[in-house]
Amino acid sequence: MDAQDRLNRSYQNSAIYTSGFYADPEDELNTHTKLFDSLKSLTMNQHGDTQFSLQIMTTNSEINVMPLGLVDLNDLKEYEDRQRAKYGLNYNKEDIPLLVQFSPHTEHGQVVKKIIGTTQDLFGNFNEAFPKIWHTIRDFLKENQKILTEIEADLIADSHDVKKEYFTNFSKMSADQRKEALGFALDEKEIAQFATYMADMHEVQAIVLSAASFSTNELLGKNLFADIMNDNVRRSTLFWVLDNTFYEIFYYFYQKYATDHEKMQKYLRHHKDTWIVNMRNDAFHRAQEQLTNPKNQIDFNHYFTDIFIPVAQQLATEITNFKDQK
Repeated sequence: MDAQDRLNRSYQNSAIYTSGFYADPEDELNTHTKLFDSLKSLTMNQHGDTQFSLQIMTTNSEINVMPLGLVDLNDLKEYEDRQRAKYGLNYNKEDIPLLVQFSPHTEHGQVVKKIIGTTQDLFGNFNEAFPKIWHTIRDFLKENQKILTEIEADLIADSHDVKKEYFTNFSKMSADQRKEALGFALDEKEIAQFATYMADMHEVQAIVLSAASFSTNELLGKNLFADIMNDNVRRSTLFWVLDNTFYEIFYYFYQKYATDHEKMQKYLRHHKDTWIVNMRNDAFHRAQEQLTNPKNQIDFNHYFTDIFIPVAQQLATEITNFKDQK
C-alpha cells in the first residue's frame, strides 16, 4: 500500500484534527510561539498518522500546515510519480510529505505549496522539523506583509487624488459657503489639512464598506446575526475580518505618515496592541447588544462603520498631535 492508498483509507475512517490561529502583522515572536505551541500540542496529543490541518489566518492570506493530499489527493499522486521517477526502487513510499501552503486572498494571487519534510519527521523529531517549518512560514508572512503594503500604497495614491478634489472644491467656496456646506467655519488656511483628513476618511470608508460587504455576502447571507455567532467557523471568520479591518486602517495611517518618521513609528507600534484590544472589546459589546434580540437583522455597514470610523479618527488625531509636539 503506497502513501496515497493509506491516506485515502485513513480519511474515510477518521476525523481530521484541526486547529488555527491569527498571525498579527509584524509580530514574529508571537506567531512563532503560537505555531510552536500548536504543533507541539498536535504531536503530544495525537499519533503519527493523524490527519490534521493547522490554519494560520493573516491579513491578506492564509497558511496551512497539513499532510500533502489532505485537500487534493492528486497532489500526492503527482508527488509520488516524481519521486518514483527520481529514486526508482529506493523511493520510500511509506512516508507522507508535510505541506506548507500559502493562499493569498487577492484577485490574481497564486497558491504556493512547499513540502517541508514528512509528517513522520514532525512527530518523530519535532525539534529538528519545527525550525524548517517556521522558516517557510516566516517567508510566507513576509509575502503577506508585502501584499498589505501594496494595498496600502494604492489607497494612499488614491487619497492624494481625493485630497486634490476636496481642496479644489473647498477653495472655490467663500467662507460663508463652506460654513453652510460643512456646518462649521473653515478658515482658508485650514483647507489643506481638512482636505487631507477628508481624503483619509474616504479611504477608511472604502476599507470599512469592503469588510462589511464581505461579512454580509459571505457570512450572513439570508441568515440572522445570531446564526453567525452560534456557528464557530463563521464567528471566528467575523472576528478575523474585524482584525483585518483594523490592521488595514492602522497600516494605512502608519505607511502614509510614519514611514520616514522613526519616532512616530515607535509611538504607533507601542499603542497598536492597546488600540486593537479596545476595538475588539467594542465589537464584542456591539455584538452582544445585537444579540439581545436574536431575531433582529444586522446591518454590517452600520456595525463596521460605528466601530472603525472612531478608530480612524483616533489615529488621525494621534498623528496630528504627535506632529504638533515636534
